[in-house]
Amino acid sequence: MQSEKLIKLFVQKLKIKTGISFFLLFIPGLIFSQSQRGKVLSSKTNSGIGYVNVGIIGRNIGTVANEAGDFTLILDNIYNNDSLRFSMIGYESETLPVSQFKMDSVKNVYLKPIIYNLQEVKVIYHKPKEIKLGNKVVSNDLRSGFAYNDLGSELGIKLRLKGLVKLEDINLNVAICTYDSVTYRLNIYQSDNQADYKNILTVPIYISFSKDKINNVITFDLRKYSLIIEGNVIIALELYKDLGEGRLLFHTEFFTGLTYHRKAIEGKWTEAPGVIGMYLHGQLIK
Repeated sequence: MQSEKLIKLFVQKLKIKTGISFFLLFIPGLIFSQSQRGKVLSSKTNSGIGYVNVGIIGRNIGTVANEAGDFTLILDNIYNNDSLRFSMIGYESETLPVSQFKMDSVKNVYLKPIIYNLQEVKVIYHKPKEIKLGNKVVSNDLRSGFAYNDLGSELGIKLRLKGLVKLEDINLNVAICTYDSVTYRLNIYQSDNQADYKNILTVPIYISFSKDKINNVITFDLRKYSLIIEGNVIIALELYKDLGEGRLLFHTEFFTGLTYHRKAIEGKWTEAPGVIGMYLHGQLIK
């Protein structure tokens, strides 16, 4: 690499002038890290796809493309044997070896649109039972949330359901918002084995609100999406768009549960003590 030759030459000159020995490891980022730029496009229209998730599978390394489909990701050589996945609701995911992606001179990635076939849900009619999922939190003793502007990071709660639930709304107890307004992407993951969670949404859902609304419960209506969940579910908000420097923190209660988070869409979920103020209303239909 040209950069490595220049670094070695620089070190040699320093050694000659000062007599000091150096290890090249003192600046590993310049040698082993590469900033890779790419673009995600639709295979049908050849136009850029906005806000696609880009991440190394099984790692907390990733980002989100901008509204035009352009993205930048720093890929260390230690990830050359890993795979990079591109995913977006409404499109088939694409997976490429990191080494191949880095070698491609034109880093255009094409995603194929998905045509969803709605599955029939047979329900024996009875008067649905209204239920609440999650916890309302109003205490100011503890706050947690999005303290950094890491694209692709997620924060949410886990539900364990016995039966089918049709969601009606999601509610947020926000303690601090330093932005004038924010927009986050809602993701709903479902699993049968508590390990392999998959997003069940067929269209992206975005939740927006302004700073002057946080003194009250922020409620977002979900009824038009006809969302039915069951089993093990993670409800999460994702920072999908660059908001600039700032924070969004939720009221948090320490002894009532856990909050789930991860730094990138392909990373592993991590548990943190204390549950954020995020809850949903729904109907138990079966």
